[in-house]
Amino acid sequence: MKRSILTITILIALIVSLFAAETRIIGRANTHFRQGPGSYYPLVGMLKKGVKVVISEIQSGWLKVQCAGQTGWISENAVTTEAEPAGSDLSGAVSGTGSMMISKASASGAVKGFAQKFVNYHSGNADFIEQYDAQIFTPMEFQYFKQATFAGRDPEKIRKRYRKIKTENTDHSISFQMEKIGLAAASKIAAAGLVQNQAQLKYINLVGNIVLENTDMYDYPFKFYILNDSRPSAYATPNGMIFLTSGLIKILQDEAELAVILAHEISHVVQKHGVQEVGKRQTMIQADLGFDELDEEIGEDDAVAAELDEIALNSFETATKRRQIEYEIEADQLGMIYAYRSGYDPAALGRVLKRIQANTSRDFWHPESNWTYDAVFDRIDRANAFIAKNLKKNSSWNVTNQTRFRGFFK
Repeated sequence: MKRSILTITILIALIVSLFAAETRIIGRANTHFRQGPGSYYPLVGMLKKGVKVVISEIQSGWLKVQCAGQTGWISENAVTTEAEPAGSDLSGAVSGTGSMMISKASASGAVKGFAQKFVNYHSGNADFIEQYDAQIFTPMEFQYFKQATFAGRDPEKIRKRYRKIKTENTDHSISFQMEKIGLAAASKIAAAGLVQNQAQLKYINLVGNIVLENTDMYDYPFKFYILNDSRPSAYATPNGMIFLTSGLIKILQDEAELAVILAHEISHVVQKHGVQEVGKRQTMIQADLGFDELDEEIGEDDAVAAELDEIALNSFETATKRRQIEYEIEADQLGMIYAYRSGYDPAALGRVLKRIQANTSRDFWHPESNWTYDAVFDRIDRANAFIAKNLKKNSSWNVTNQTRFRGFFK
């Protein structure tokens, strides 16, 4: 009798669970479908706009779903509650063939193929192209690093000190065109020469991903590199590849300062400043023109390839020149918010800027950098005023982690 009751109870639980499962629809093109709940987990493939998925678990902005006979994780930002998103021509079946999902190999091949053609004509670093899908650290390494970073502190409470970011761009996607354009531009930036210290590379990527988790673009795999250049500067490409020069890192004194600089550059990508600076081509870049949705059977025609090539070159030029001061101020404020939500001292930005302002040596100067004394303007005062008004809650939760930083950059 007891066994029968137990069996019936289990069956009822399974039925309730089945009917309680929530179904949602992918609302943006080329949604990253990953093995785990984090942008640092390996990519399974890309789900197409209009695909219907069943949610089995929710974890910190990530949804565990089933699609095309596979189980994986997608960002909560990628789904919609609409019955069918505009422009979708899919049936929306919960499971089926690979037509609903672009394979990892196809996506990677298309992006790297475009970048390869670009660097062949524009003197880029062909070897850097492999960084598109390179794994700089493992998910386990990140979890260990995160535990050490927040030892004795609650990351959720820290994040909730600043809940709603009013100034943040609400478009949290990076289009497939921008992946191609960004990798091409990044390959040209990398041609200046990269620092090959793997321990330092892993460290800045771990810190960068601590910050990235506290942005609304947490599901996209940003990557961080060190350029072998004694002049202080930093560059961000539209696909989330960010470069700090060894000269800028030399100015920094602790991990909070590194985090807020990385957060500043992340902010440029989140706000799509590079795309806006391209100017009149912005509409074409953001438009859904056939080639935004990668199709394994359809390639780009010569006109589209030539257009993307020119945009990639423009993106390189805008990424390596001084940005408009309003973009810098916006990135300063948003970067401080991201650092604050990550448990770092946001006042670190003011300290870096003040150190830069005090150094007037010509050897320190970089004509195209926003991280030299002649580009600081009133950013220090603005940063301090913003902190005093917005980022003072539970300031004892903030850390600088100078010792750990010194272990990598003595």
